[in-house]
Amino acid sequence: MYSVQATESIWRMDLEIILVVVSNTLACVFVVSQILHVRRKPDVLPFISVVMLTVVMLGHMIPLLLNFEALFVGNRNQQSYLWRNGGWLEVKEVVVRAVTMVAFLLELRLLQLTWSARQGDVNKGALWISEKKVGYASFLLYAVGAVVAWLLHQSTHAVSYRVLQPGRMLQSVDSVYPVDFYKSYSLWEGLKSYAGLILDGFLLPQILFNLFMDSNEKALSSFFYIGTTFIRLLPHTYDLYRAHSSSWSPEFSYIYASHRMDFYSTAWNIIIPCSGMLFALLVYLQQRFNGRCILPKRFRARVAYEKVPAVTNDDL
Repeated sequence: MYSVQATESIWRMDLEIILVVVSNTLACVFVVSQILHVRRKPDVLPFISVVMLTVVMLGHMIPLLLNFEALFVGNRNQQSYLWRNGGWLEVKEVVVRAVTMVAFLLELRLLQLTWSARQGDVNKGALWISEKKVGYASFLLYAVGAVVAWLLHQSTHAVSYRVLQPGRMLQSVDSVYPVDFYKSYSLWEGLKSYAGLILDGFLLPQILFNLFMDSNEKALSSFFYIGTTFIRLLPHTYDLYRAHSSSWSPEFSYIYASHRMDFYSTAWNIIIPCSGMLFALLVYLQQRFNGRCILPKRFRARVAYEKVPAVTNDDL
């Protein structure tokens, strides 16, 4: 890599670390807004999907369990030319870890409040039945999506192998980026990207819960679900900007909007934001009208019983 490219890459990575810190800080702000919302309206707590909160919480817990040096640096032998500025990476790593930990603890607190409120609710039986339906439906959808992602991975991996291996088209940069590096995208990497896709659609369990309960409770603060959606969609917008404005950089140097942590391409960067905004719109409609307002009219009917006067012996 030329020195100019290395300088641009270091500048870009500094910017991306700042974006990671800002995103996690905003996540903390939005979770705090949701906690304040349920304190003002404690009756809505049981109507928050536990599955949704678990998905959001895992989105911050998993990075804490990963090796951050591998997350930021990758293979230090291949990237040593980028880290000649001393221990700046370690300092920023600590900052990112601390902010991520705060976001995780706040989300854990919100989950604990929801769980406690539901256990004390008079309709906890119906609530937990609906939650189980949400869990089954979400698991089925995620499993089908995982199979589709695996099939796409197999086809993409086969095409990449045929293109890169026979002709060794990258001989001019083999000294820095061996061909083996481009074949290192494993099934595990594909699953991590798919986990990022699940986080992008974090509102899906809440939509299903409102649907099964036919609830119009304003369980989620608009500041929370719109803001969190914005955080999940911003990396895709940034990736479009990075692809069209930056000079070429190796993908292993991506820190914000990492291609190993979500699906990124021109198509995905359009599909995912549109889907996220659609989910936010559905939650808004459900909380304004009712949970089944998004369905056709024939599926909206509720089972109701007509009250009739009781017949006693005196009437006979």
